[in-house]
Amino acid sequence: MSQEQRLLRHASRMAVVTLFCRVSGYLRDKALYSVIGAGFLNDAYRTANRIPNAFRGLFAEGTLHAAFVPTFSQLVGRDPENREARELFRGLLAVLLLVVGAVVAVGIVASPWLVRLFAAGFSDVAGKLETTVLMNRIMFPYLLLISLAALLQAVLNSHERFLLAASTPLFFNLTLAVVAWAVVPRVDDPTLVLSGAVLVGGVFQFAVQLPAVRRLGFSIRPLWSCFRSARVRQVLLLMLPGIPVLGINQLNQLISNRFASFIDGGVSYTYGAYRVTELLFGAVVVQMTTVLLPLLSKELREDPEQASTTLLRTVSLVSFVTLPTAVVMAVLSQPIIGLLFGGGRFNPADVAITGTTLTAYAFSLVGTGHVKVMASAFFAQRNTKTPMWGSLVALLVFTVVCWRLVGPYGTPGLGWANTAAMICFAGFLTALYHRRYGLAGPAVGPTLKALARQVVASAVVAAGLLELRWWLVGIDHTSLAGALRLAAVLTPTIVAYVGLVTLLGGRELANLMATFKKETAG
Repeated sequence: MSQEQRLLRHASRMAVVTLFCRVSGYLRDKALYSVIGAGFLNDAYRTANRIPNAFRGLFAEGTLHAAFVPTFSQLVGRDPENREARELFRGLLAVLLLVVGAVVAVGIVASPWLVRLFAAGFSDVAGKLETTVLMNRIMFPYLLLISLAALLQAVLNSHERFLLAASTPLFFNLTLAVVAWAVVPRVDDPTLVLSGAVLVGGVFQFAVQLPAVRRLGFSIRPLWSCFRSARVRQVLLLMLPGIPVLGINQLNQLISNRFASFIDGGVSYTYGAYRVTELLFGAVVVQMTTVLLPLLSKELREDPEQASTTLLRTVSLVSFVTLPTAVVMAVLSQPIIGLLFGGGRFNPADVAITGTTLTAYAFSLVGTGHVKVMASAFFAQRNTKTPMWGSLVALLVFTVVCWRLVGPYGTPGLGWANTAAMICFAGFLTALYHRRYGLAGPAVGPTLKALARQVVASAVVAAGLLELRWWLVGIDHTSLAGALRLAAVLTPTIVAYVGLVTLLGGRELANLMATFKKETAG
């Protein structure tokens, strides 16, 4: 089998696994909202879970993973017995046990201070801060479990064993969903049960990969002299450039959670709204840019004169999808939230507040999609500093807007702050790219016209949805009837949008389909 055939086989199987993981993630969130609702316990759970995950990007799938995989892949196969690769694996295993173990221990001890940092508002509600501290202490060892699981995942990926490693979130998500539906309603105090379920899910993520790694000949006996290894030191040094970006991302999470903590149910409402934008970002923007951006990077390297044309074309294709998606989320936010999460203890009032918050978050999808394209263009130019400075600008804007809007508007203020931050981030990257590399040329006019067509078509669609919104009133819980009603509105909406853009002279749909066919054929 050729390399291209192997890649295509892996990609198709990974797409199926990714779909199942996303579905299981939705089931997890649906179960938690249905059983514990929004408010005291959900706020405590989300915050307690967020704190150890703040370190996850450093030790798990983030900087360590990115530094380890290239180094490890170079060693695999060089020696028939993989001695160097095994030594590196055992060395990093020891590093994780020592370093992450120490972080977990400090995190457990410092939990009261960490919870106050992330959720200062919880101290205003009797028992909320103490409950969050208890849950956080129980959950903190999950950081070590997921870090070890990520190390096993890197070994499997380096040996082209992708499916098992990619499916591990399934075990975590389904563990939480089963515990939420089957156990939580039967106990008086679900605090310990929910916290323990996080650890059980982490154990599963680690344990299911362990036999496969052992079959590849890798021992899980740590190499305690790890810091003497040149390879281990090399990986640790490679981690350093990614730490500032990680810090910016985690500061954004901390600020968001801190502002939300002063609102009763604020963490729960914000999470639900953000989760919808995240699901659509993964389903729409990530899937599109997975295909488009490699082509963009290739042309930026091989034909610099066409760089502006290629980049602008990519911008218009991404906005062709993100703009109407944002309109749908903004106008139909309440039936969307009701259909996805409504029912059980997540009542119509919770649906209404989360829906209003989603309306505020909606157009951040447009900014986020544009940021992903522009950041990738900078990366293709071997410029990684500018996107980092852009994220700092976004963080500053987010903080200032939160400070001005969260007090008077509640959780929608957080959504507007996120939208403003992402739009400023997008504008910052676009302006600096034009200044340094240029965005002039014959493609500027057609791109501006394409964006204008998309705005006009989206405005017409928005007006139509506002007129039809009355027909979706009452979709405040998950049901087949609600899904059919929403689909009956969304299907002609999509057709109308694409038809309007095409009638106005746009060829985005044809270009998008041609791009996907080109990538598949390649």
